[in-house]
Amino acid sequence: MLRKSWVWGASAVTLCCLLVPVGASAQVTRTFAGVLGGATVGDLGGGGGVLNTNSRWGGTAGVFVGAQNWNYVAFSLEGNWEQKGGGDVRLDYISVPLTVGGVVNTGSDLSARLYGGVGIGFKVGCKSSEFGVDCDRAKGTEWTLPIGFMFGRSTGSGRFVALDVRYVVPLSHPFENLLAYNRSWQFRAVIGLAGSRR
Repeated sequence: MLRKSWVWGASAVTLCCLLVPVGASAQVTRTFAGVLGGATVGDLGGGGGVLNTNSRWGGTAGVFVGAQNWNYVAFSLEGNWEQKGGGDVRLDYISVPLTVGGVVNTGSDLSARLYGGVGIGFKVGCKSSEFGVDCDRAKGTEWTLPIGFMFGRSTGSGRFVALDVRYVVPLSHPFENLLAYNRSWQFRAVIGLAGSRR
């Protein structure tokens, strides 16, 4: 019960933080959208349980939309396929993270963004040959707090490319019978298109 209360509390606080920049500035300066993809690496462990797997590499790909306001605050909504797990356990999710962060523009077509947010993942696959890890006990959803850093540059005509490094903080256990977390890093390339300022 305490775990569920903490998850919902953290989610509510994060969503409130996401709404602040929207209310603080009525005019959005630029919208953007694009695609992203790359690699994930992570393991299953922590939480006081007996399960601690080796690291496992996987893939991720997705799409995103967002906006940046006058105060150099950008928020975005993503739809991603992500591989997680560890050792001989592979979990596939469709995740929907909502993030907000500050943007620093250098004036030479370069920019950086530090962000955080909240995400929910929907399990779409599970394979396991790890002892004691039963895919029939895998939960259908997981809650996360994505925290990351993106560095990119404009390539002209509104287009941009970027590199994104993200750690996905787990808030829920992926299996009903195991006190373990999906601990995951993501390394992604981003290609996007920004709208004109308004």
